[in-house]
Amino acid sequence: MAILVLLSALFFFQAAAAHCNAGLLEATWGLIEDGEIEPFSLVLRNNLLETASSGKSGEIYALGATLTAVSELSWVRPDSACAYSNLINANLNLGKGRLSRATLSSAIDEYAITLAKAVENLRILGQSCVLPSPWPVLDNCCGDYGRIYPFEASWDSVSSFSSSKARCASRDLYTALNARSNNVGAAATSAATTPALSIVKIIEGDLVSYLQGVTSPIVGCECTGSRSKKLRTLAGKLKSSIFTAANQVKSNLYSSCH
Repeated sequence: MAILVLLSALFFFQAAAAHCNAGLLEATWGLIEDGEIEPFSLVLRNNLLETASSGKSGEIYALGATLTAVSELSWVRPDSACAYSNLINANLNLGKGRLSRATLSSAIDEYAITLAKAVENLRILGQSCVLPSPWPVLDNCCGDYGRIYPFEASWDSVSSFSSSKARCASRDLYTALNARSNNVGAAATSAATTPALSIVKIIEGDLVSYLQGVTSPIVGCECTGSRSKKLRTLAGKLKSSIFTAANQVKSNLYSSCH
């Protein structure tokens, strides 16, 4: 009997470890001081916390959007948002028969690289140390820093979760007058695409474990030793999962009947 109780408790804690909740997402946003976040991004944060409680699909969306949005806010100077817009455009155009699966496959690869960069950005924030890191390169290879995409059409295609509030906040970010807000909007909109949701659904367990690691309280001088090692290990595992998931999603493109 005691063994059964022990096993039940073990399964419970394992399930809890893989489960994302609004508290974990709020703690992840807490890696950035509120004073460093533009008002529209704060509105998005609040809407994502609400969306995370609206069902499993909403939880998956909020998890992915939080990862990329907080990453975009981790630097004062905005990075290129090309990977976000390329995924949005390729996903829509494939559905309309205007592009090949190979184009969307390439966009998924770009998005996976951006997710991996987001993991590194959050790792640095999670160490709570002043670490020398290069600022994003001002790359404008895709025009307007990746903020050219059909906003309304992209959100019109979302059917897996209630998106009205997240859509409203993303629209405000899309039309904002500063590039940093535009990037957060592009991150939130691309996170609602089918490929992005599929990737996050696959990596959910590793991503939740990682966010628990980066948001855990710092004990003493842990920042310079064991914490750094722990976060690097978790980051490496998550990045590996991201690229494996991206390959799986790409493979599904070619095995689908449409």
